[in-house]
Amino acid sequence: MKDQQVNINISGGAIEKWRGSTLAIAVNNDGKAQKSLSLCGEPVKNEVQRLLKDRWISGKAGETLLVPVPADSVVLAQRVLLVGVGETKKITPEGLRALGAQLYLACKKHNISSINALFALDKHNGIKGVNVIELMAEGALLSSYKFEAFQSKKDDDKKKPTSIKITFASKKEDTSSAKKLLSKVEKICRGVALARDLGNQPGNVLNPETLVEQASKALEDLPVKISVLNEKALTKKGMNGILAVGQGSATPPRMITMEYRKGGDRPLLAVVGKAITFDSGGISIKPSNKMEEMKFDMCGGAAVFGFMQAIAEMKLPINVVGIVPAAENLPSSSAQRPGDIIKTGKGVFVEVINTDAEGRLILADALHHAESFNPAAIIDFATLTGACVVALGKHCSGMMGNDDKLLEALKQVGEDCGDRVWPLPMFDDYQEQIKSTVADIKNVGGPGGGTITAGCFLSRFVEDSRPWAHIDIAGTAWDMGSSKPHFPKGATGVGVRLLCSYVEKNFV
Repeated sequence: MKDQQVNINISGGAIEKWRGSTLAIAVNNDGKAQKSLSLCGEPVKNEVQRLLKDRWISGKAGETLLVPVPADSVVLAQRVLLVGVGETKKITPEGLRALGAQLYLACKKHNISSINALFALDKHNGIKGVNVIELMAEGALLSSYKFEAFQSKKDDDKKKPTSIKITFASKKEDTSSAKKLLSKVEKICRGVALARDLGNQPGNVLNPETLVEQASKALEDLPVKISVLNEKALTKKGMNGILAVGQGSATPPRMITMEYRKGGDRPLLAVVGKAITFDSGGISIKPSNKMEEMKFDMCGGAAVFGFMQAIAEMKLPINVVGIVPAAENLPSSSAQRPGDIIKTGKGVFVEVINTDAEGRLILADALHHAESFNPAAIIDFATLTGACVVALGKHCSGMMGNDDKLLEALKQVGEDCGDRVWPLPMFDDYQEQIKSTVADIKNVGGPGGGTITAGCFLSRFVEDSRPWAHIDIAGTAWDMGSSKPHFPKGATGVGVRLLCSYVEKNFV
């Protein structure tokens, strides 16, 4: 959230005292405005109702109409922005996030530097005003993200407002709680922005070594202890999974550990994120089409970094260890070969059938490393399989694990926060697919059930009694089509909001 920023505020003051601003008012597709329109005085009320009657705006979700305020109005604003919310009975939390994004984007479109929004003065499909502010603010903050690190500035940029101020009207009794929720949302969105920044960087800039540098800088003023296992330390610990993946690159791999311990004697959560800073597929090289998107193969690790920043800024009373195995998967004379057999840190021998199934190899060592902290639960995030994109598309992440309670909790918070996950089975039959004739297991289980057999592979590196969830974000980690207004093109930062919601409800 750099250059084109959004500044969210909350006011419990009288609308008629707001000066020099644009008023934002919700209208639905039944041709009606929100009830709080009446607070704006008769001239504004009559003009809005006339525009609705004459169908200048249909009220479709996300539709906007900017009109001047009548000259005889008691409201001191200059313009009114009507914003469609669609069918009132179908308004959802995710819909309100999108609405907040549309409000921000409308301000950009019309060069509005300051706007006052009435949305939260009314309930929307039973959603209270404080939560309306929380959700819309989240959408606006997420949509304001821009990645411009490698773009030259243009003269036209100087004409645009450098910051957009959105003030939500609030009932006086709700103002205090709304401000607390807003503060939390801002910190979570900063975590999402960090994850997006890391994910969007190209492989010639971000590699295992520079990832350590950038993560350390992002967390340097926060109570997060960072330690790094270099090539020598990984060799000493027998972590040959991550070493084998990284041996084809001139930049050696790293295992990054972050500890946040502010929860006293509360249980510890371990969160693991795959970070292949660029994935060519290795010797089993990928097709050239869209290979440039393989800079996003570290978005699981990016989510862990963003999450650690968010919980530290929120000062949550919890204990978390974040682990990010980082490597670059390239073909060279020193790269691992199909048919190689490696011994992982846990002592499990793996036959490498396909060097493009490398994420599970680095996660094998990372999950084993996580076990050494004796956590109450482990959750891992990885852009692991193209099969997950085929199965679930880009609208939710795949989820597997060994504990129904953990999986159900993640599914529920995913629905609430917008980072949706959907469970896939891990029947014992699938474990048969990864049996090897020359080693303990092989790193691919054939074309059928590719996402599930990858999860089965990872399960071999977690204790059966340890609650564990694996979340495959291959379809949700980036979106080059920008299908949602609060998800700009590129890295989405998926996983940060899911983890923040999960720990707030289950570890605080």
